Amino acid sequence: MNVIGFEQASAEEAAGRIGAMRREPAPIDLVHLARQTFGSSELEREVLRLFVLQGGDLVRRIAATGDAVERAEIAHRLKGSARAIGAMRVGRLAEALETATAGEVAGLLEEIGRAVAEVEHFVAGLLAPAA
Repeated sequence: MNVIGFEQASAEEAAGRIGAMRREPAPIDLVHLARQTFGSSELEREVLRLFVLQGGDLVRRIAATGDAVERAEIAHRLKGSARAIGAMRVGRLAEALETATAGEVAGLLEEIGRAVAEVEHFVAGLLAPAA
């Protein structure tokens, strides 16, 4: 099974990265991602890049709309994108936004904003060229 960046890293570098990921739950389930992309590192990179390009924008669009139906539609799109790459926390928060009451939206937006930023940071580390 291919995990982004590990195929070109030395065994020591890969072990260090994996150890760091085990200390805290990773914002992306890399095993899920590998399954979704049939083990293709090129496809993994592409779907991760797409999520980084679109995830933050979708959160901003959710925050900008006052229409509950539109908010639910955008949150549904974000949920699907997040789950496709294994960003399960983002997916759960987006699902909660689909049916959130007006009073719940602000707190959920704050949480999902942080969660998407964590995914973006994690992806940046995965896609960074090996030193």
